[in-house]
Amino acid sequence: MTTPIRFGGLASGIDTDTIIKQLMQAERVPVDKLEQKKQTTEWKRDAYREINRSLMTLRNSAVDLIFSRNFYAKTSSSSDESRVSVVAGPSSGNAALEIQSVEKLATSASHIVELRDKNNNLVTRDTAVKDLNLDASTKTQTITGTPTEVTLSTKLNDSGKIFINNVEVDPSNYTYDSATGKVNFSTPLADGDELKFESGYKVEYINKSGGTPSELTVSAEAKFSDVLTQLGSKNTNFSTFFDDASGKLALTQRNTGSDSTIAFTGAAATFFQASVTDDIKGEDAVFNVNGIELTRSTNTVTIDNMTITLKSEFKAVDNPAPVTLSASTDTQKIFDNIKGFVDKYNETIDLMNKKTREERFRSFAPLTQAQRDELSEDEIKKWEEKAMSGMLRGDTILRGTMDTLRSKWSGATSTTNDLDMSRLFQIGLSTGSDFTNGGKIELNEEKLKAAIEKDPEQVYKLFTDENTGLLPQIRDTAKNSRETITRIAGADGAGAPTYSMGREMTQMDTRIKRLNDLLIDKENAYYRRFAAMETAMNQANSQAASLQQFLGGGM
Repeated sequence: MTTPIRFGGLASGIDTDTIIKQLMQAERVPVDKLEQKKQTTEWKRDAYREINRSLMTLRNSAVDLIFSRNFYAKTSSSSDESRVSVVAGPSSGNAALEIQSVEKLATSASHIVELRDKNNNLVTRDTAVKDLNLDASTKTQTITGTPTEVTLSTKLNDSGKIFINNVEVDPSNYTYDSATGKVNFSTPLADGDELKFESGYKVEYINKSGGTPSELTVSAEAKFSDVLTQLGSKNTNFSTFFDDASGKLALTQRNTGSDSTIAFTGAAATFFQASVTDDIKGEDAVFNVNGIELTRSTNTVTIDNMTITLKSEFKAVDNPAPVTLSASTDTQKIFDNIKGFVDKYNETIDLMNKKTREERFRSFAPLTQAQRDELSEDEIKKWEEKAMSGMLRGDTILRGTMDTLRSKWSGATSTTNDLDMSRLFQIGLSTGSDFTNGGKIELNEEKLKAAIEKDPEQVYKLFTDENTGLLPQIRDTAKNSRETITRIAGADGAGAPTYSMGREMTQMDTRIKRLNDLLIDKENAYYRRFAAMETAMNQANSQAASLQQFLGGGM
């Protein structure tokens, strides 16, 4: 609303604007108190949301730690990484192996061939497939009715053959229009006849020893580059390299071992010079572990849950130094994982402790706009630090959450024959005797590391058992507390109608607007009264002047 321009006190000499402003300050008190209440509610909501964010971080930390890899971390080593490397798995135990020799590394089947077309010319990527010595691919259609004209689903090869019920049709008994794909037969076909025709070309390959042929097909208009694309796809397990200048193709099996095969059947066997009888295949790895000779199809093998990679050959006949592999519990990593969670937990407890114990300065109410106008930015900042303090002092929700979290640490347990490791405090994690710390966890590094070394599985159970373990209980407590706070203070960015404090502030906004409208009416009423007074005084002054002039004129 535009504020009207007013000129008061012209007749009376009274500063009406100042008087009305002072009157309105008194009238604004209920509005100021309501706006201060709303500001206090907003601060309290924001304090709740800060707690909720911390609880979300704690919950996520519990969920992340619950995975077994965090409690079964292993460290591994090889006496010669250049010959054999090792990675210990979570369940590898504390083991040691000796690789005494690597007689052979596993290899893939590989084949290099110079490719030539039907005219004995070197093949290039642009060579038409129809000019290669490959078998034709056949398509099948079932005849409906008794037609003499049939439209083929795909293009017939040049000089392609047509079969009816597996009997070749003499070319003199039909005509083919390559533009339309239509075949006209000299005699009608019968309903249900099986029509086969040569369309496109096929390559039959075998990629596993003793395996059955698989087939790839290309269209009648395809080029050799189309064959290369399909031959090097993931379905074939072949990788390809082709050199246009020499016409040479290098084929390599992606898998290693004696089952790794490169073979073709039919015309493709001659074209690629690789038939089943050529026996193009890879070799298995042969190596000696702790005096036992082993054969594997790959150079990466798993023994006792240790992943071993053979990198180079060193034969027993050369009397090489053996490679020693070892795996052991990575105590430091497991400790760091647990400590990281404890730190996150203590941060959350610290925050809740601070909020529930923060002093409340009730004499420092939120500043009104008039008060802000009279203060500097630094003064406003210092005032609001006091005014915002203690929004959650003694809050029952936070205190209840802290009490519940504390009880989960003392109550977590797991069934074990070792009674010295059935509770968290026995492995170096306790809430301590100081109840003023709100349930922060005290970590005894020496005791926890000793427990990890002694029985990492029991440590894992104490933390993760779904019924009595710590982490599921912390996760659920944080989740439940977040839900309670969210109903009151809402999630970040939540709409006001979705949480109780938001609905309360919406009601305050409605009341503030109504009161402000009343203040405007009140202010206008004051101005009307003063205006009426000015009008009356103007009239009185005018009458006095007329009277004075009259009296003066009669003398």
